[in-house]
Parts: sequence; structure tokens; C-alpha cells
Amino acid sequence: MLIIIMIINKEINRKVEKEYFFIKGILDIDCQYFIEKIKESCSSKDNNNYVTNILGLMTPYNFFVNDEKFIKEIAHPLMDYVDENYKQISYSLRDAWGFELRPREKTIFHDHHEALWSAVVYLNDCEQNLEFKDIKQKCKPQKGAFCIFSSFLSHGCKKNTDTISKFGMSLNFNELKA
Repeated sequence: MLIIIMIINKEINRKVEKEYFFIKGILDIDCQYFIEKIKESCSSKDNNNYVTNILGLMTPYNFFVNDEKFIKEIAHPLMDYVDENYKQISYSLRDAWGFELRPREKTIFHDHHEALWSAVVYLNDCEQNLEFKDIKQKCKPQKGAFCIFSSFLSHGCKKNTDTISKFGMSLNFNELKA
């Protein structure tokens, strides 16, 4: 019988502080247009309903990536703000999906660690806040409200206790590789 001896000289297990950004604001967008597009996609055969961290209705991940109205009203203004105020490496929009969380539905706490930065944009008023527990921040859904954040920040929503659905869109921006 072979006996292996292992000696541990040091073991450290703790968190490291990391720089992040978190931005909240309001965009003037055509919320009804985007809600209708989300409803249409979620009722089609091509959807991600109840199979992701969003335990509700969801479009495919790339659903809005080529939508001209989405690019003009949402993606470009968010990118312009980040470009003007934060030093970022070259990036591009990778994912842009829509979702509907009906009463009693939720989003499991998760992060988008594979992305450089992420954003969420809300399309209606609802009481189901997006929570960022590690940094003690919340994003309250209302028409045009958005949050831009470092993708490694864990976020999610408890069950929707409102009597209405919450509609929104999520975006991921990834580093451009040579």
C-alpha cells in the first residue's frame, strides 16, 4: 500500500476587495414596443422560458442584438455613457434578451462573470426590486429605469409579490478578442 504524505504550510480562504461600478438612471424609450416584442418571442417555440436563472418567461439570449430600435434607444446610450466615464478595454454587445416575471416568479441570484459589464433596463413599474446583496444596492423597476454594473456582481430577485408582471431586458458586453 502506497502512503502519500502531504504537508500544508499555509492556507488562506477569504475575499479580496475588487473595484466595481454600479450606475442607475432612466432612459426615454418606447417601452410598449419592447414589451410586445418580448411577449411575442416568449409565446413562440424559440424561447428560454423557465430554463435559466430567470424563473419566468424569457426570449433567446441574442433576441435584441440586431434590433435597430434597441441599438439606438438602449445599447448605444448605455455604451456611450460607459465609454465617456470609465476606462474600458474594447468590447461589444454579446447578449440582449427580454423577460417577463409574472406574480410569484423570481430570478435566482447569479452573476455574469463571463461578461465585461452588464445592464438591465425595465419597461414597466413593479414592486419586485433587483437586488445586489454584496454591495447593498437595489434597482427598482419603473419605465425606462436602468442599472449598469460590473458583471461579477451577484444579483437576483425574490418572488414577485406584485399583482402584475415585471418586464425588462438584460444586456452583456464582452471583451473583443484579437
